[in-house]
Amino acid sequence: MDATENVDCLLATSGAIDLNTTAETTLYTCPVGKTCVITKVVMRAPSAAIGTASISFGWNTANADDVIANGVRTLTGATNYEIISAKSDAKLGSAGDTFKIDVNTAEGAADTAIFDVFGYLY
Repeated sequence: MDATENVDCLLATSGAIDLNTTAETTLYTCPVGKTCVITKVVMRAPSAAIGTASISFGWNTANADDVIANGVRTLTGATNYEIISAKSDAKLGSAGDTFKIDVNTAEGAADTAIFDVFGYLY
């Protein structure tokens, strides 16, 4: 059994994601033969304070919002973090699906953050 099966754990950690560009970035790909439940995403280590960027998360969607709905996120400093929980009625990931972050509204100034994706496979 894989260490990520049937236990909530860290599935992926991103590099620094640009929050001043409206774009989608893949954070995780569901392995072949598995189904994935994303439970939360942790946003951390911002390069500057975050307070304008609006982001969402989802599987294979143009709006990437079927797991965590669009919302403005706030971090006041580089040593702060935010736990962003999956919404009710979130979509499951299937083999080969890509889990993405979608920056819907840019921060308005140069800014990046790291994202940790938590969940489990079955």
